Amino acid sequence: MDFLTNDAKYLLSSMYTMYIERRKSGMLKRDAVRFNDIDTIHVEIMPEWKIEDVLYTCFELKKYELITATLASNTMFHIHLTSEAIASLETTFTDKVDNVLEYAAKIKNAIPFI
Repeated sequence: MDFLTNDAKYLLSSMYTMYIERRKSGMLKRDAVRFNDIDTIHVEIMPEWKIEDVLYTCFELKKYELITATLASNTMFHIHLTSEAIASLETTFTDKVDNVLEYAAKIKNAIPFI
């Protein structure tokens, strides 16, 4: 994932953390990968970012096929983590939330405006 900006790494690791927590609580995988829309990601995962930055970063993740989404009215709906994203993150973090959170904190510290 060296090809991603720090913003994208941070958002993706935050989404993956939520995915792990959902799976551990017994949620089906098809539901755990679902993030509805940009507003949901903004409110539940990235409230400290401007919504436009969440959207822009999601476009980056979509470009690299780490998320899928339906595009409409200059926004995204039906956002899902892809199997490729999950596989890549599983390899990196072995499904341990603490490892993902530690990584996200390091990335967040590398982003000067957060």
